[in-house]
Amino acid sequence: MESAGTLRRPLATAGKSLSLKRWDLACRILAALPGGYALAAFSGICLAVWLPGLRVERAMTGMLTGLLIWPVAFMASFAVPDGRKMLGGTVIALLALMGLAALRGWRP
Repeated sequence: MESAGTLRRPLATAGKSLSLKRWDLACRILAALPGGYALAAFSGICLAVWLPGLRVERAMTGMLTGLLIWPVAFMASFAVPDGRKMLGGTVIALLALMGLAALRGWRP
């Protein structure tokens, strides 16, 4: 007679090998942590540079908007089906924001 523990099947891996799953998770973590932070920072910089008004108000608006963007970018990186596409999208969005900030005269 078999025990209940021997009747359990191991968890099935749906189509991806272990190394591909690790690479996918690494891409998601890179898109979430440093990518989300950079996305939030550069979106705040772009808003602070491009919005009209007083410098202090523009900076505050950019910082508060960055606080809204980072959690959204973090959650989106684990919600999309492919981590590589999320990392690529994050890099493309960062390059676009950097270009917009540089276009207006922002220098690090």
